[in-house]
Amino acid sequence: MRFLSADIIFPISSPPIPKGILAVNDDGVIENVFEPTDANAPELSLIERFEGVLCPAFINAHCHLELSHMKDVVSEKTGLPKFVMDIVSKRNENSDLKDSRISAGDTEMWANGIQAVGDICNTEDTLETKRSSLIKYHSFVEVFSFDSSKAEEVLVEGIRVAGLYQKAGLKATIVPHAPYSVSEQLFAGIEKQQTRFSGAISMHNQETPSENEMFVSAGGDLIELFKKFGEDFSNFQPNYSGSLEYSFPQLTAGQNVLLVHNTETTSEEMNLVNSKRDDIYWCTCPSANLYIENRLPDLQMWFQNNSKVCVGTDSLASNHQLSILEELKLIEQFYPEISLETLLEVATINGAKALNLNKTFGSFEKGKAPGVVLISNSDLKNLKLTSESTETRIV
Repeated sequence: MRFLSADIIFPISSPPIPKGILAVNDDGVIENVFEPTDANAPELSLIERFEGVLCPAFINAHCHLELSHMKDVVSEKTGLPKFVMDIVSKRNENSDLKDSRISAGDTEMWANGIQAVGDICNTEDTLETKRSSLIKYHSFVEVFSFDSSKAEEVLVEGIRVAGLYQKAGLKATIVPHAPYSVSEQLFAGIEKQQTRFSGAISMHNQETPSENEMFVSAGGDLIELFKKFGEDFSNFQPNYSGSLEYSFPQLTAGQNVLLVHNTETTSEEMNLVNSKRDDIYWCTCPSANLYIENRLPDLQMWFQNNSKVCVGTDSLASNHQLSILEELKLIEQFYPEISLETLLEVATINGAKALNLNKTFGSFEKGKAPGVVLISNSDLKNLKLTSESTETRIV
């Protein structure tokens, strides 16, 4: 048994506890959380004391581990259409380093206090690393084609890949890539696979203005990009206010849905979606948003709409590190009005709930094994992170 104390403990399930004490058994399971004045608190000589904040380990709700070999390959701030083109055309660069970079990315996330990951997969490249990882993974096996004639073909490949993860004992679901890359026929096929591959689903959403343009006027850079890939839009006659109006009715009912990026989502759209379903989670990846489009979503608006917000790192093709703390520091830099308590909820329990892992992860509650992270070098007086804030895994 270990007894851990810090300047402040954030249990997440209850208010912060200054000088609180966390009891963790040898299996990493929380046995108790004590106020410092609790008569049942352990003797002072048994307590390990830390300077800073103790919180549950982080949940990375959106990552592409299989793109780890593409770090520094794709240029920054070129916009999503150019980024997608570069990912496709340069994906085989450094391919000889793929396995080692995937393993290194997994090791980096664990060291950075990440306990669970919602990971996008197009292949089985990450399977062996995940099989032996200390991290809990939910693999979102992504399928895409806006050409209805290709729906069956790409779905068969998705089923094959998801089946490999499932056979290895790893959680996997088949998910749509994005509204602009999934036909109605493919959406229908994805929904039919929920019986075999049940669980949360994920979708990139409204990351760039040309995505909405596609569904309003059948024009824009994304349509031109996918025409270059051989997609046929000759019969596409949209009549939508934006991409979310097209995709949202086709998202599988009864399962958590992570909508990722949402840079172009309006308050009206978000409010409407939240009013229709209570299982929608809005995932922000701020470093990737700046890397690709050089802009962030209106996160203050997200919270004003009482949205369930979680956070991800995206991939090393669109980020310089896999650190949830760095994402929180970036959010605080642009939105200083968001409290540290809220940021930590976004980074822990919200992601755990989105991935259906909150019975084990996301908060300090008796019987859970969420991992423990120490955040040092923060402004404890004002409960703010600083540019010097660092994370250290304790459990």
